[in-house]
Amino acid sequence: MFEYLRSLFSHDLVIELSSKQITVSIFGQGIEFQDEPLIAIQGEAEKSVIVEIGASCRTLQQPNIEVTNPFNHSRSLIGSFMMAEKVLQHAVLKSHKSKLRPAPRIIMHQLEKAEGGLTDIEDRVLRELAAASGAREVLIHTGSKIDIHQHTFDSFKRQQQNQ
Repeated sequence: MFEYLRSLFSHDLVIELSSKQITVSIFGQGIEFQDEPLIAIQGEAEKSVIVEIGASCRTLQQPNIEVTNPFNHSRSLIGSFMMAEKVLQHAVLKSHKSKLRPAPRIIMHQLEKAEGGLTDIEDRVLRELAAASGAREVLIHTGSKIDIHQHTFDSFKRQQQNQ
């Protein structure tokens, strides 16, 4: 019941992921959030605190702050699941202006390191990241960029089911 109410205040989103940029777009509207996937952490493992997320992390110059890009790994796009989860939660919340925690339908689009398709593990990681961001339904896309002005979440879902 509560998820249904949250869905009334949520948009359908396309999240495009790369090691240099995260873009959150709303179908029919345009880009709502675009930033570098950086996260600044202060403290030690169990007592760490997120200080900043995004490009503004580059200006932080304190010795006890570590700036990390969780979407930069030599073999796969996701290098740190927990940090990537926090960055995506931030992006989804920034793309919604509502005070309620959103429950959007999300299409995850990995722009890098997807040649030849995604492994089951990579697919699951993307689904888990979207779910942790509050998604009530998740689709994974590996093709060309989605035109958010020509498609809707439902039309894209039907297109995927017909393939």
